[in-house]
Amino acid sequence: MPDTRGGVDISILIAARNEEATILDCLQAIARLRYPESRFEVLVGNDQSTDGTAAIVAGYLADKPNIRLVTIPESQSGLRGKANVLAQLARQAQGQYLFFTDADTQVSPDWLTDMRAMFSDRVGIVSGVTLPDGPSLFHKLQTIDWLYNLTLTHLMSSFGVPLTAMGNNMAVTREAYEAVGGYESLPFSVVEDYTLFQAIVGRGFGFRNLLNQDVLAQTKPVDTLRHFLDQRQRWMRGATALPAWMVTLLYVQYLAGPLLLLLGWFVPVLAVGLYVLKLFIQTLVISFGLGRLRQTTLLPYALLFDLYQLIIGPISVVYYLSSNQISWKGRNYR
Repeated sequence: MPDTRGGVDISILIAARNEEATILDCLQAIARLRYPESRFEVLVGNDQSTDGTAAIVAGYLADKPNIRLVTIPESQSGLRGKANVLAQLARQAQGQYLFFTDADTQVSPDWLTDMRAMFSDRVGIVSGVTLPDGPSLFHKLQTIDWLYNLTLTHLMSSFGVPLTAMGNNMAVTREAYEAVGGYESLPFSVVEDYTLFQAIVGRGFGFRNLLNQDVLAQTKPVDTLRHFLDQRQRWMRGATALPAWMVTLLYVQYLAGPLLLLLGWFVPVLAVGLYVLKLFIQTLVISFGLGRLRQTTLLPYALLFDLYQLIIGPISVVYYLSSNQISWKGRNYR
């Protein structure tokens, strides 16, 4: 159990830009946290929203003294987008632990307790798993997609290989955050969570990646193929900073269909063998992730995942290579 002697030890930072449809669900999930209310604060950064985001937050926090709405001005230090919001919130935060989630994400009741318990032995950053949750087949396949890749990340982390953290389900110590100079000292990136993770690990801090239902968060899936590709383009841009062998493996994963077809033209037996091996490993990873997160009701959708991946992978690569402009939250980045 957390120390309840008084004083804020955790600050939850939320960047919000035009999130009127989701911010209330996010805050209501935080209200269900099983953690002493006097021990944590919530800072919501209104990033120049043009909808009702600020009004909704202001109305909700009227009787909640541990929640603050912070108006985020344009950065004076060259920061942009979400990194600018989080940098400004971190300056105002009182906690010795900074927890990050998104305005379209709902954290679990034990999020603070279980994540905070992982900070020992100079661990500087801890990440949980977030899965999109929606009713359609496209939504369910996105869930399996996220689960597959995040389970792979967890397994690699178990062998001490630092890959990335989940920016909407992440916590860092203030010591680690300040050791890297905060977001102000980091190069701008549209995947600010990955940049912070790499900087903290690079300074010698440990990391933990949890594949645990108790810290499983839910987020809103994208509804259209265009928004899906925009999201995937942003992630792929961030992945280019990974070691070359990892980037190569990612491209092989995305282009598995065309590569296997090409190989099959010359060596069909080998192509079939590699496809069966791919399917076997993929099924093991997904089954392991579904079991650990107690999401076995999603198993039927896992049967369609390979077809989904074989189609969506090449489309994502073509889309990524076709433009150097990334659209995100109504802003364009190059």
